[in-house]
Amino acid sequence: MNAILKSLIWFLYPAQCRHCGENLDPADGYYICKLCWDQVEYIKRPYCEKCGFPLNPLSALSEMIFSCANCPDESKFGKARSIAYYHNSAIGEAIRLLKDNGKTIMADKLAEIMVKGINEFLDSKDYDFIIPVPIHKKKVRKRGYNQMELIGRKVSSKTGIPLETKSFVKIKNTPPQRGLTGKERIQNIKGSFSVINTSNIERKRILLIDDVMTTGSTVNECARVLLEEGKADNVDVITLARVAFSDLPDDIRDAMSQQI
Repeated sequence: MNAILKSLIWFLYPAQCRHCGENLDPADGYYICKLCWDQVEYIKRPYCEKCGFPLNPLSALSEMIFSCANCPDESKFGKARSIAYYHNSAIGEAIRLLKDNGKTIMADKLAEIMVKGINEFLDSKDYDFIIPVPIHKKKVRKRGYNQMELIGRKVSSKTGIPLETKSFVKIKNTPPQRGLTGKERIQNIKGSFSVINTSNIERKRILLIDDVMTTGSTVNECARVLLEEGKADNVDVITLARVAFSDLPDDIRDAMSQQI
């Protein structure tokens, strides 16, 4: 399609931003407008230095807080970081478009954001592998891909950290975590993952990547299996987005309120 015809189609039949509903400018890219991307709220300190949960700056007792009520019980990962808030944001919309609507082009923008997050929060030289949180083979067949593997390939290319997708798998097709309490999430995901090639994981420093972190139960279970079964040296976590305090399960929110 030549540029003139493409511009005419854009003019006569403008696409709408999937987040705000306004007409997209051709320069905006796909599905989400530049204004919505510019309004993404990125996570900054103070946050928990262990799990990365953003803390209320008015409640935090000091700039560096090394554990919080949202840290998973018996945390297995070294540290976790999240890049932006999930709800009512362009980044949350982009994740849904990629994950639930087959818009694989969104992996480009999300990978770009993840690379920036790695550069800000972590040091790519500290890792031997990037491992995306795996999904069950039934979901791969239904969706056609693991969204985090698509993102991981692009992040690997930009950071130089090799991508490993063959040694760590999900062996149980669990129900969605959405709507479960913190304790139910732990039970739901327990025993869902397995290392099938220990020699690839043993003594390696792993950067585990995922799209959204709520309570951390999924990434913590992944880290546990990679460390215990795979004999990895260390597992750190980075996610694109984080669920805000108001949207946490009630039991986690209550525990955090008592701590504050």
